[in-house]
Amino acid sequence: MKKIDIEELYWIDWNEISRKPEELNEIFAYIRDYDSRNIEELGKILKLYSNPSGEFTIEFAKIAGEIYKNDKIKFIKALNLVRDEAINLVYVFRMEKIFEDEDKEYTEVLSSNQLTEEEIDTTYTFFKMYKTICAT
Repeated sequence: MKKIDIEELYWIDWNEISRKPEELNEIFAYIRDYDSRNIEELGKILKLYSNPSGEFTIEFAKIAGEIYKNDKIKFIKALNLVRDEAINLVYVFRMEKIFEDEDKEYTEVLSSNQLTEEEIDTTYTFFKMYKTICAT
């Protein structure tokens, strides 16, 4: 599989790509290879939910949830790089019912002792937004 520039995927015309099933499947397979993605690439993947075409939001929502479930610390580190996406991802997590117990999840992430102070702040903000939005 050829290397795909994830940042460029944000700007592509997803409607046009959807007419090319082979190419679309290749892109999604590439994106879903989370273990081989570095933190910067994961951050770019998280942004795809808000792509200007507004296409494949359900698929990108599921991918964001899968990234979190696959590695919570990597997710937080990637989210820290794209903090402006936090509010969108809070809605994704609510819609996809990612958390069974957000307090437990929050404690688990913080107790990893793998986050910088900035990443801890991002974690706090993300979980606080989640709690606020889900309380309404």
